[in-house]
Amino acid sequence: MIAENQNTDRQLYRLGAQRQLYATAKVIFGWQLVLGCPIAVISAIFVISDPSLKGFAAGWGILVTLADIFWLTPWQKRLRDSAARIQEEFDCDVLGLPWNELKAGKHPDPELVKEQYDKYAAWAAKMPPITNWYAPSVDELPLHIGRIACQRANCWWDANQRRRYAMWVIGILVSIFVVVFGLAFVTGMTIDDFVLKVVAPLAPALTIGIRQYREQTDAAERLDKLKAHSENLWKESLSGKSAKVLASKSRNLQDEILDNRKKSPPVFDFIFMRLRPKYEAQMNFGADELVEQAKQKLKT
Repeated sequence: MIAENQNTDRQLYRLGAQRQLYATAKVIFGWQLVLGCPIAVISAIFVISDPSLKGFAAGWGILVTLADIFWLTPWQKRLRDSAARIQEEFDCDVLGLPWNELKAGKHPDPELVKEQYDKYAAWAAKMPPITNWYAPSVDELPLHIGRIACQRANCWWDANQRRRYAMWVIGILVSIFVVVFGLAFVTGMTIDDFVLKVVAPLAPALTIGIRQYREQTDAAERLDKLKAHSENLWKESLSGKSAKVLASKSRNLQDEILDNRKKSPPVFDFIFMRLRPKYEAQMNFGADELVEQAKQKLKT
């Protein structure tokens, strides 16, 4: 069953490997932020005080933007794709779903899983455990019903995490712009000078911030739709739909979950760890409620 299978060594290797790949993607994104935000803001402030630096600041902004578009972002997306496919392999095995090669491509190489898990093992003690990925209570239900509760939990958790993160991003972005605009106003800078000396150096920070906000909110909206779909499946499962029909619909839902994982940007670990205790308790409570609801319904 789900609770037992998810804690086998094979599945824990996969969870550790996907966490390591996502961690590497987050490191790359961290460098994008460092290059595009703090340095860009500092250079903009220097230009305000010393206009002779405007050429250097504008050139740095253009260079970082090009590196972000043509190198750092594609690299990050490749890592996310690998992590999503490994997590898909975990879900397929644990939730009893067939692998959809049309959507997921070929299975991840086992050597990649081992390589990434070994890297993760070196710092795993600093992170929350990867055991009991799904609420153990789902084992009280038949597999074709329990997997729907797990899919719903996936969508609920990720949507709430990303929506919270998006609000932090836009708050930081607005704060940076207000501070820099205020400095420019105090020094009496003209509109032309403001665009050349401030906006150009800040272009990478603005590009990254706006993209992050839009990608995180888009991901949350997709997950809200998938959660609504999982809740419709849940109702169907309690109305007596056959296990075969529900398994087919769960496979279709899993395809969309996989697509969303590939498209969604990473969320930093310090944010994940801050939100995790509360969200995990809420998620497990929600799963327990669904289990009780199903047990009562299936008795009638």
